[in-house]
Amino acid sequence: MKTLLIMTVGQTDVQLVVNDQRHKLDGDTCGTVHDAIGKRSWSVVDAPSVRNRKLIKIEDLPQGDVKLCTPKLDAVLAHVGDTPPTSVLIFETNRQDARDPRLAGEVMERRLRDRGVTQVIRVAFLTGTEQLEDPSNDVDTVVRRPVVATLSDAIRKQVEQLTKDDKVFIATTGGLAAANEVINELVRLHAVSGPTVTALEVPDRERVQGEERAIEEKFHPAAGFRARWHALSLIEKGNLLAAWGAVSHLEGAPGQEWTQVVKWLAQFASSLPFDPPLPEGCNFEVLSHPRMAVRAALRVELALRAGDIPRAVHGTVAFFEAALWDKLGERIERSSDPNKRRYFRVKSGAAPTGNKLLRQGDGSDEDRKRPFELKETINGVDWYWVYDGDGGPAARLAKYFIQSDALRNFDAALGSSVRELRNDIAHNEPTPQLMNEARGRMRSAAVWSNNDTFLSQPLVQEVLKDLGERCPEQLCNNLLSTVRERLLAIS
Repeated sequence: MKTLLIMTVGQTDVQLVVNDQRHKLDGDTCGTVHDAIGKRSWSVVDAPSVRNRKLIKIEDLPQGDVKLCTPKLDAVLAHVGDTPPTSVLIFETNRQDARDPRLAGEVMERRLRDRGVTQVIRVAFLTGTEQLEDPSNDVDTVVRRPVVATLSDAIRKQVEQLTKDDKVFIATTGGLAAANEVINELVRLHAVSGPTVTALEVPDRERVQGEERAIEEKFHPAAGFRARWHALSLIEKGNLLAAWGAVSHLEGAPGQEWTQVVKWLAQFASSLPFDPPLPEGCNFEVLSHPRMAVRAALRVELALRAGDIPRAVHGTVAFFEAALWDKLGERIERSSDPNKRRYFRVKSGAAPTGNKLLRQGDGSDEDRKRPFELKETINGVDWYWVYDGDGGPAARLAKYFIQSDALRNFDAALGSSVRELRNDIAHNEPTPQLMNEARGRMRSAAVWSNNDTFLSQPLVQEVLKDLGERCPEQLCNNLLSTVRERLLAIS
């Protein structure tokens, strides 16, 4: 297993040792002091536990050899373990500025090599008169893009040599805060599907004597809130799976129980079963609604919000099929025999007879439009095969067996034109031209609004009302309102 340590250096990472006491360097003249030390003979020793509050300026440098220490680096190495890192990447700055800690990277490299690290890579991301930011350009106001590119390239080169079994430690203990934040995120970005990443921090022990100790970075509440608003924004745009992907790494983290709400939505979006059927604390009954058509309608509405036209087209036709079987379930019952799952008996009402519903077996075009085919009679009970496809059977089920005007009107709106779209999506590449045509057809058929909504349409609402849903137009809004309430609750 390989271990990569990534560190940044700043003014306090290298300290001066005098009379077994360590001193920080004066921040305003740190670079000047470093230049003076660099012209002398210097060595790196273990950091004394005793701190001296006096800040060292150039005139305070002792005569002769200079002793330096790296307390933060030593703390990080102690945390990593007895075996030194395989490689270390140090980010430093080397600018013509009296405050710039120009010697820090070199001092840390010597300390690392003394401790057995053979591969040390130093990258100066600011040199000369370069600045971290450029306020004259909106994109570069915080960190300039060339700086980001330098950081990203250096991280990529090191991380791409690692595998999933390797480890990366980040310790942005010094340097420029804005650059450190970028470095932390770049490491995690390049390590996706690769090595595990652990962030370390070395808390300031200014008021306490003794050695510094590195600890794993604690979960910051701000990160949880950042994830919440990101997830909520994606959910309101219909991207339920994307929302879970954005926050799934927080599952199980202390205080992040709200992520379960997003997980439930993702399970609904991917049609995965809930276990148990409705978990404790899940007050989104619509996600496991007994009516398939309600769930199907909600999926169409969310797909349209997300701009997922192929899924919305497929779902629009599936909505009719789901509603048809919701109503059929009131009249017929499926066989419990696993080998006869397409066999049904009539639970109540008249059996399908006549030339509109029951097939005669003559192979004619008219016969193929009839939805019921008698398969067998057992103990006086007739068992039928039910055809529910377009081209006749579905329409006749709606009109003559279920006798639902709402279903019949929706079926007529779909017609062959919309159903052909569903087949094109299922069997061909849904090209932009085809999807633009699909949007036009759906709007013309009045199953989608001109603003690409589904639950707002009277044809859809009548079907859902026929299934017992009182306010179908509010299904999506009510769900999102409840989700928003759950994600905004702070406990």
